[in-house]
Parts: sequence; C-alpha cells; structure tokens
Amino acid sequence: MIAGIIRSSPGELELAGKSLVTKGELKTGIRLLIKSAREYEKQKRILDAARIYRYIGDLILSANPQALKDARPFLLKSAYYYLDILEREVEAEDPNLELLDEFCSNILRIFEILGEKNKFEKYAKEFAVMYKSMGDTQMKRKKIQKAIESYEAAYRYYKIIHDSAGIEDMASILLDLYGKGAEIFVAKKEYQKAGDTFFKLAFIVKDVFGYDEHFMELMENAGRNYERAGREWYADGNLYYTSKSFLSAEYSYLLAGNSQRTKLIGLNTTKMLYQLAGEYRKEGFMEELGDTLLMLAQSLFALDKLLEGLKTYKNLILEVEATLEHRYRIRKALLLYLAAKERSRNYLEFVEHMDFYAKREAYAQAIELAELIFETRYPEIKKGLQKVEGFSPE
Repeated sequence: MIAGIIRSSPGELELAGKSLVTKGELKTGIRLLIKSAREYEKQKRILDAARIYRYIGDLILSANPQALKDARPFLLKSAYYYLDILEREVEAEDPNLELLDEFCSNILRIFEILGEKNKFEKYAKEFAVMYKSMGDTQMKRKKIQKAIESYEAAYRYYKIIHDSAGIEDMASILLDLYGKGAEIFVAKKEYQKAGDTFFKLAFIVKDVFGYDEHFMELMENAGRNYERAGREWYADGNLYYTSKSFLSAEYSYLLAGNSQRTKLIGLNTTKMLYQLAGEYRKEGFMEELGDTLLMLAQSLFALDKLLEGLKTYKNLILEVEATLEHRYRIRKALLLYLAAKERSRNYLEFVEHMDFYAKREAYAQAIELAELIFETRYPEIKKGLQKVEGFSPE
C-alpha cells in the first residue's frame, strides 16, 4: 500500500501523510510528508514545499517539545524557502501585502522557535526597512491606503525588536496619516471609519506618551464616532450592527476613562444583545447566536460585571460550542477591561500582540499571551475561564 502511495502526486502524498498522522501513525505519516515536500521541490512548487517542511517541524515538536534537533533541518529549510519567495514577491510591481506578511511571520516564528535571536532580529529589521520602502513608494503613487498598511507593518517589526529610532520614525508618519484620515472621515460623516481611525491613532499615541490624557482623548473621540455610527444603524433598523458599533463605543469610552458614557452605552448594548440572542435562538441561527452571546459577555465585562459575563460565555459554550476565535475574543475583552482598570500600557501591548497572531488565525498563540497575564496577575480570572471552558476539575 505504501509503495503505491509513494508513486502518487505530491498532493496525494501530503493528504495520505496527514491522514496517517491523524490516525496516530506519526513516523509513517512524516515519511510520506517528507516525500511530498521533495516532490513539490522537484516541481518547483517552493511555497508548497516551504509549507510542508514547516508542518513537519511543528509536528515533531508537538509530539516531543525537546526534539528541537530533529525539527531544526525542516524548519530551517522552510524559513529559507519563505525568504526566496519573499524576495520574488517584493520585486513584483504591486506586491501582495497579505502574502508578504504571511511569509515574514513564518520566517520570524521559525527563528523564534529555534531560539536564533540574532537571525530573528536581523530579519525583523530587514522586514521593517522593506515595508518602510514600500510605504514610501506607495505614497509617491498616491496609494494612501496601501502606504498606511506598509507603514503599519514596518512599525510592527520595529516594535518587535525595540528599535527606538525606527519606532519614532514610523509613529511620526502614521500619526500624520491617521490624523488626516480621521478628519476626512468625520467631514464625510463616515463615522465607523472615523472611530476605527481614532482607535488606531490612540494606540500609536500610547507608544509615544503612554496611557495618558492624549491617549484617553483620542479614545473619547473614537467612542463618540462609534456611537454616531451605531445611531445611524439603529435608524436603519439594524440591531446587529447597532450593537456592534455600540460595543466598540463602550470599550473606547472605557479606555478613555469615561465611566458615565461607558455605563450608558453599555446598558443599551446589553439590552439589544439580549433581544438579539432571543431572536436568533428562536430562529435557530446558531452561528449568529454564538457571536451575539460573545458580544454580550464582552459588554458585561466593560460594565464591571465579570461573573455575569462569564456566565453568558458559559451559555455560549453550552448552546453553540466555543471556537478558538471565541476564546481569543473573550480574553482580548478581559485584557482591555484590565488595561482600562489599571491604565496599563503593558496590557495594551499584549492586546496588540494578540491581534497580530489573530490576524493570521493563530488563535492558540494569542490565547497563550493572555494566559500569561491571567496566570501571574489575575489567577481568579484564569480559574473562572478554566471552569467555564471545562478545563477545571471543579
């Protein structure tokens, strides 16, 4: 049977290998996956080869975290293939920023796993410079949105390696672009976009001044614009998007230290979400019910009703079943609540790191970051989450 599989295409070998791994036949599965990667190499399908070598390395480490020596050659091969593909994509006239980010993330993650700090910092710096250059090019072409996305990526990589000069340079550019963007959106009455821009602007300002009045003032502006967006949705009779915008307003006001507006908007939001949850439950719309219950839990957290929020989250698990994304979003909400409570720049940094992983659907890694805070500072929250999610013996 194996001999027949070995004569198959690389795609068939990949599927067969993964199937064997799922069945618990790890060694045989990995052998087929290696064969698959080599066939991809022969066919010059380098991206597929990079993906499979990374998968093999991760498999080896998940089976035995101490087997770094065995995983190393596969992970390194993957990293250098990703670098080759990255160089080609950068040379394209209109590079795909999402793909570039995926390649950069894979490369850095591999060197992080291997503990190669020098290479990690070297490539992070190169990626930052690369994105800065791309941003400059897009600005010359008057492609402002793509320029902003490039500068945001450069900013993120400078932050990863704590390059103060790079951070300052990118912060200055982004503050100017976000500031102008916010003004335009407000003038055009595009309140949702204005809220998003003020929210991003606040996070950049936080890096420059910390969690201070500058940050809080911008969060107040974000809250006001989200609230306006919510009122427009309400006038259109769309309760779901009203609740979504109001939830953003509630957290913006929370981070701004405006307890009065947080409470007022929060009470309206929870009322609408209870109504929506009832309607979705009645109609049997389970995916929508899960999302609504999650938002309801988040809204309750912002109102300082942690136990009630956790109880709502438990209902989500019992009625719908929580996904990794749900678990990430619930922890992000709790971290934002704690950041506002303690006016902690550090917690907001953790939220940004969580978002970085979540954008790539690496929810497990985002969850791990939040758990670090809960374990060291808020064991009662960790215990509450474990109990609700079924990981506690109690």
